[in-house]
Amino acid sequence: MIVGVLVGERLANLWGRLRGGRKQPLGPTATMLGDGVVVDGRFAIKGLLGIGGTSAVYVAEQTSMGRDVALKVLRSELISHEQATDRFVREVRAISRLTSPHTVSVYDVGRTPEGMLFIAMELLRGRSLFQVMSDEPGPMALGRAVNIIDQVLESLAEAHASGVLHRDLKPENIFIVESATSKEFGKVLDFGIAQLGDESDLKANPSGMVVGTPRYMSPEQMSGKVLDARSDLYSLATVLFELLTGFPPFDEPSSLALAVKKSTEKAPTLYGANPAVVVPPEVEMFMERSLSPNPEDRCATATEFRNLLTMAVEDHISDESRRLATEPARRTRTTRYAPRPAPVVPEPPPAPKRPADRRRNPRAARMLQVAFRVDGVEHRATTTDVGVGGAFLASRVLPSMGCRLEIILLHQTGDTSVARTTGEVVRIVESSDGASNVRGFAVRWLRADALKATPSSDVIDRAATKE
Repeated sequence: MIVGVLVGERLANLWGRLRGGRKQPLGPTATMLGDGVVVDGRFAIKGLLGIGGTSAVYVAEQTSMGRDVALKVLRSELISHEQATDRFVREVRAISRLTSPHTVSVYDVGRTPEGMLFIAMELLRGRSLFQVMSDEPGPMALGRAVNIIDQVLESLAEAHASGVLHRDLKPENIFIVESATSKEFGKVLDFGIAQLGDESDLKANPSGMVVGTPRYMSPEQMSGKVLDARSDLYSLATVLFELLTGFPPFDEPSSLALAVKKSTEKAPTLYGANPAVVVPPEVEMFMERSLSPNPEDRCATATEFRNLLTMAVEDHISDESRRLATEPARRTRTTRYAPRPAPVVPEPPPAPKRPADRRRNPRAARMLQVAFRVDGVEHRATTTDVGVGGAFLASRVLPSMGCRLEIILLHQTGDTSVARTTGEVVRIVESSDGASNVRGFAVRWLRADALKATPSSDVIDRAATKE
């Protein structure tokens, strides 16, 4: 196949030289575009970058702008369906409006009179994550792997909020370049190219085969179900697993066997996949949840995935710049009408002034009393470990993992200010002596105003009466 493509390219170059070096019109076969061929009257081919399962990629000069671009020309068998092609063009135009620096910039998309579908995008100089893994085989350091995944998640968060799924997230589609601020700056490529269509067409391509890369596909994608953001996040968790261990979580000789295993079995632990790898237990728990065969057990959004990963590694890597993220505003592809202005909400009355804490520590330093509800019954706990992302509560009463609680934070000093929020249980810590000496559990906040104090004396009075 590749030999035939290279021969075709050489024939095209020879034909151009025989014509006196004139720029030739676009021919019918994407993989035979030689140097000097002009695509759609605007992109002059300068060389072949590579050939993949869905396209051929060239270096081309965008003559109107005088800059080099990467020109991706899709294979003809993928664009035979006119309606699917139209939807794909609309989706790529939606991708071109994404602004994350970790998403490759798309400049143009179109179809030539000869029927070729092309995408002009930012020309990157660097290595794909697949090349990085090939050049440096073996497990990657936790901090380095998390840094790369974190950048991909920033790209996915914006794309998912705009209604765009990737559908083929894998190391080959994550590109690592060097920027002014980072030696490993991640860029996500090929949003939506794995499928020419919208959600109703996600089950199969025209030949009846599910499109994607089986090793990284979610169980629901392999079974042809309708997809959402959780499918992309499963693929990304698979990439993270392979970065940390050097092996994918599942590997079978056939796609069918792989699909059955992903749908019916739990993923192995990182240690089980590679006993030489030692990671914190919080990371193991995070990976177990992220690779669950049931989409309902996984993170629902890229921001949730990112925040839980940050909490899992916050005490185990030295990157002090990591912060919890907020969900991006949901956007639709239709921008016909301007959004209505948000209603004006009056500011709450100012809280009583208190002496400034000179330590400027983001965690509360003094002991706090906590009231929380489990199955309608209110219990008491204490904590000295409250952060912007969550808290650890010392309590003899243990809720179950994943349980969502109403939580009230009360100052033991008798202060009348109260912080009310909701949290999800993400870790349970018990002593080796059994249930009589339970240490407590960790929660992550589920509301952005988790630490915003509001007066609520009736809540304090009610909580104070509980033992």
